[in-house]
Amino acid sequence: MKKQLLYATMALALMGGATGCSDFGDVNNDPEQMTPQVMDFRLVFTHALTQSCGSDWDAWRNGCIYGANMMQHTTSVDWAQGVFYTFTNDYSSSYWGALYSGDRAVIRNLKLVMDQWRDDPQYANDYQMCRIVRAYVFQRMTDLHGDIPYTEAARGDEGIGYPKYDAQKDIYMDLLKELTEARDALDETAGCQMGAYDVVLNGDIKGWKRFANSLLLRVAMRLTKVDQTTAQQYVKDAFSHADLLIDDPANNIMVAHPDGQGTDDSAEPYGKIFSHEDTQAFYLSEYFINELKRTQDPRLCLIATRCDNPAAKWGDEGFDYGDSSDPDKLIGMPVGYETGDGNWSIKNAPGYPGENFRSYYALPNRLTYARPDVPTMWVTASETQLLLAEAALRGWVSGSAEDYYKKGVTAAMQQFSLYPAASDLYAQWITDANISAYLAANPMGTGEDAYKNINWQYYVTTFCDEYETFANWRRSGYPELTPVNKNYPSCETNGEIIRRFRYPINEQQINNANYNAAVERMGGDTFMTRVWWDGGK
Repeated sequence: MKKQLLYATMALALMGGATGCSDFGDVNNDPEQMTPQVMDFRLVFTHALTQSCGSDWDAWRNGCIYGANMMQHTTSVDWAQGVFYTFTNDYSSSYWGALYSGDRAVIRNLKLVMDQWRDDPQYANDYQMCRIVRAYVFQRMTDLHGDIPYTEAARGDEGIGYPKYDAQKDIYMDLLKELTEARDALDETAGCQMGAYDVVLNGDIKGWKRFANSLLLRVAMRLTKVDQTTAQQYVKDAFSHADLLIDDPANNIMVAHPDGQGTDDSAEPYGKIFSHEDTQAFYLSEYFINELKRTQDPRLCLIATRCDNPAAKWGDEGFDYGDSSDPDKLIGMPVGYETGDGNWSIKNAPGYPGENFRSYYALPNRLTYARPDVPTMWVTASETQLLLAEAALRGWVSGSAEDYYKKGVTAAMQQFSLYPAASDLYAQWITDANISAYLAANPMGTGEDAYKNINWQYYVTTFCDEYETFANWRRSGYPELTPVNKNYPSCETNGEIIRRFRYPINEQQINNANYNAAVERMGGDTFMTRVWWDGGK
C-alpha cells in the first residue's frame, strides 16, 4: 500500500509539471500532453482511488465540523458550523474543492484515465473500474450540493472552461446507467492491468462487480422519496444479481491504510483528524452515547473511549489510546455548547464536570476510528443488507425483511474485526451471544417502527462515513434528531438542521451564468434548499 501511495504521489507531481497555465476556472483544469509515453496511468488511477477516500481537508470540514456534528454522531465546543448551522465558505465547499480542483482533483484524474483506456482492449476491465469510482464520487458530490457540473466537468482540455450544472435528476439517471453497464461489462475471465495498483480490491473483478451492484442498490434507494418507480426498477435489477450484493464484511469495499501516518495522505482521513490534526475537538454526542446505552449495544466500547490526556497527537510519546473498559464511564457531550462564557458556554451544560471536561467526555475510540492506520469504508455488507431490509419491507424484493435486518446488524458488528488494534475489545464484546441478545432486545419491528429501526442501524454503521449518514438521514427521516437552539447569533437555518451544502462563493464569480441557472432551477442556494431526491424542485 505504501509503495502504491508513493508512486501515486510521484504521478501527481508529474501531472502538475505537465499541466498548462491556462485559467479554466475552479472546476476545470487543462492537462496538456499527458500520454502513456510520459505517464503510467495506473498510478493516476491509484491516486484517484486514494483521494476518493477524502483527505483531512474535506473530512475535517465537510465531514467532521459540519457532517458528524450536525448529524449528532459527535459534537464540538470548538467548531460552531455544524453544531449551530453557521456558514463558512471554505468549510462548506471543501469536498467540492477536493474533487474538482487543486492537486487532488479526483474528477479530472478519473477523466484522464478513462480517456486513455476507453478504447484499449487490454484495459477493458480497468476502464469499467474507473466508471464505478466516478459514479461513487459523483453521487457524493451531488448528494451534498444538488445540481453540479457533471457532463462537462473536467473538460478544460476540450475548451469547456465554464461547465454547466446538470440537474440532479439527470445525474442520478446517468449514475444508474453507468453502474448497470459497468457491472455487466466487467469480465471475470479477463483480468485487469491494475493488479496491485488497485488499492481497493487488488484487481479482483468479482469484487468490482459487487462494488458496482451494491452501489447500484444504494443509488436506487436514494430515490424512495421522489421516484419510487425508478427506485424499484433498479433495486430489482440489483437484486436479480444477488450474488453480487455484499453480505459479508470480508467483502466490504474499502481502502486499507496499514502504513497510515498522521502526517500525510497515507492515513484514513477521519482517523488522522481524530488522532493527530484535532485530537480533542470532536466528542461523541450525548444523544448518540445514550441511545447506544439504552439499546445495550455491544458496539459502544468499540465506538467510544475516554482519555486522560486527549490533547497528545498520534506519534507523540504521550498519545493516550484511551480506556473503554467500563461502559458506564463513557459519557456523551451535550449538544449545543461552545467554549467561552456566553449563553452557549459548555459551563452551562447540565452535569458540567468542571474545567477538566475534555478528559471526562467520550471521544471516538482510538483502537478503531481514531487512528490513521484503519480502513476507509466505501460500501459495506451492513449497509447493503439494511437497504435490502427496507426494500423487502416495501415489497420490492423477495425474502424476509427481518432476516436482512439481522444480517445487516450482525455484519455491522462483525465489521469491527477489520480493526486489528481492537482485537481484544472485539473478542470481549462482539460475541455470538451478545449479537443474539442485542437482536432479541432490538428487533426490526413492524410498520413505521421497522423503517425507524432499520435506519437507526444504518446511522450507527455509517459513523465516520458522514456524507452517507447525512444523505440517508435526509432520505429516510431517521434518526429523529433534535435541532439546537435557533437563537444562536449566526445560525442560518432558523434552528433547523442543514439540508444541503452551499456552492463555493467563487462559483458565483467564475462560472456565474451556469451557477445562476442551477440556483434558479433548484430554488435557491442556501443550507435549507433541498436537493431533488430530498423532495425539492
